[in-house]
Amino acid sequence: MDDTFRRQWAIQVARERADEARELHRRSLEDEVERRPLEHSRWLGLQVRALHALVVVAEEGSFVNAARRLGYSRSTISHQIAQLETAVGVSLLVRGSGSRSVTVTPAGGIVVAHGRAVLKLLENAEAQVAAVGRTGRKRGLVPGLVRWDSGSSPAAPASS
Repeated sequence: MDDTFRRQWAIQVARERADEARELHRRSLEDEVERRPLEHSRWLGLQVRALHALVVVAEEGSFVNAARRLGYSRSTISHQIAQLETAVGVSLLVRGSGSRSVTVTPAGGIVVAHGRAVLKLLENAEAQVAAVGRTGRKRGLVPGLVRWDSGSSPAAPASS
């Protein structure tokens, strides 16, 4: 009787450990999907122009005003937002019924906030590259070429 109890207990413990292992494996797969590298993300299909359109639509509150501000047609803005929503996988704006106004969804608010940050980073990068270009011309460097030191990374621009 004692051996039978031990065997049943051992079988039960083995089953519980197997169940725990399966659960841990399932969770790790879910985490892997959530933390997959950007290279495999559908977000890489985003166009900066569409992100800019979303930010402007959110600021203006309508497609018409955003189109006017950006110099695009309303349908172009609408198409860009639709492409963005497809890439992101969620609705970013709620179109007002019968009116021309739009409301940003909670997910849209997140994308708008990050979109503003991305646009600001691009603006800063553009200014820095322009400054390097001006500095390079003064030193007789060819714009577009990077000077490499003996190390494996580009040389840091000299401060002026």
